[in-house]
Formats: sequence, C-alpha cells, structure tokens
Amino acid sequence: MEHSRRIGVHRYIDGQSKVDSDLLACETLIHLYSDSKKIASLLGTPCDLSALFIGHALAEGYGSFANAQITQEVTDSGSINLSIDQTITPGDSAERIVTSSCGACNGDGLDELTEGLPSFNGTHGRFSHEFIHEQLIQMKTNQTGFNETGGMHAAALWSPSSNTQYLSEDIGRHNAVDKAIGKALLDGESFDSQFLLLSGRCGWDIVAKAARAGIGTIVSIGACSTLAADTARLLGMRIFSFMKSHSNVGIGLHSHIENNNP
Repeated sequence: MEHSRRIGVHRYIDGQSKVDSDLLACETLIHLYSDSKKIASLLGTPCDLSALFIGHALAEGYGSFANAQITQEVTDSGSINLSIDQTITPGDSAERIVTSSCGACNGDGLDELTEGLPSFNGTHGRFSHEFIHEQLIQMKTNQTGFNETGGMHAAALWSPSSNTQYLSEDIGRHNAVDKAIGKALLDGESFDSQFLLLSGRCGWDIVAKAARAGIGTIVSIGACSTLAADTARLLGMRIFSFMKSHSNVGIGLHSHIENNNP
C-alpha cells in the first residue's frame, strides 16, 4: 500500500498564495486482531503491515510469531484490520502504559516501568565510530518516504556481519521500530548482535521495545530521555545519542568505540 499521497495545498511564498499539490505521509488507523479480538489500534503508515504486526507483538512482549500468517482488510471507513492466525493474549489494559511523543510519563517510576523487562545478557562488541555514523547517513539517504514528504521516521538494524538492513519508515517512531524488528523476525534473524538505528530521538518506550527483542545497543541521531538512559543502564544496554562523525553521548555499560572499522 502507498506510503505517501499527493494532496492539494495552498502554498504561501513571499506573502503570495497559490494552489499547488504536495506529497504527504500517509497516516491510517490500523487495528490488530487475534481470535477476532482487538489487541491494539495504531496510527501508522500502511506499508509493511505483516512486519508491523509481528514486530509489534514481540516488541510489546506478546511473544515471537515469526511463522504467523497476517491477513488484512480495508474497511468501508478506510481503516485497516490486520488479523493474525495465532492466539495473542494481551495484558490487563490497566497495566498498559499509553506512550506519547514525549515518553512514558512525566514522573520517573523506574521500578514500575522496568518490571518484566529482560536484561541484555549478550556481549557488547566494539565498533567504529565513523562507520556507524556512515550507516546513519546511508539510512537517511535511503529513506524514500522521508525524502518525499519530510514527515516519516525511520529505524533499521545493523550488525558487523550484515551491515545496515531492514530499513523501515512510518509516520510513528514506534511503528518504524516494530517494522524493522518484524522484518528481521520474518527473515529468521537473531538480535543479540544487532544495533537499532533511529532517525530521531530515543525515549523509554523504544528502549523497552529493544529490550524485549533482545537488542543491546541503540544508536540515535537525536537525544535520549532520562528514563531511556536509566533503563538502559539497569538492563545492561547502551545508547549512543547525538551520533556524529566524531562525537556522541554514550550511556549504559561497556560503551566501547574503536577508530577502526569492524
């Protein structure tokens, strides 16, 4: 399905208005179903929908459903219903944390937030600072949706053996991460040596998704939040924020960088 759509607009330039058109990022209401029961509703870009569902299931702690079949239906109202052929049992809705673009909440509550999140028990490998920055630049270059619209987030996975792969875009940061994780699951990929690359900032919710998938390192172009930093330290993960060609802000355990390519 399309990730952008041309829309009529009024364009203002130097105080003058003219009728024109522009490509906007598609945003659609997407419902996730298991056994005819709705488990989640997302606002997202309607592409890579099987990866979105399967990645969301793992990243939200429902389990791994890499072999599941996803069917989709466009409703009369234009929303999309995705159904999985396996049983998913959501947690108590009272225990769910509804996140916003600003993070999980205004307070800390670290103990509550990290309860049930798995620690990272893998090995943190060394890597080249310049090389990882190059991967972020390459990711941005290949962001078709963002280059068309200026309105889409991206996430990808990188490992020393396979370089950058599973680039995914969405109007929502969380959905982009879910899609990247889902694509890797569908490809039979493991996560213990993968780095999660982000086109923007890193909040607690992204750290939680990475932890549930078994990803130990997050690299973001933007900042990270206090809860993201504290959670990464507690779980033995690491975050590299404001990644530039010769500098970053490293948070977590064993944040090693080498100047040589991996």
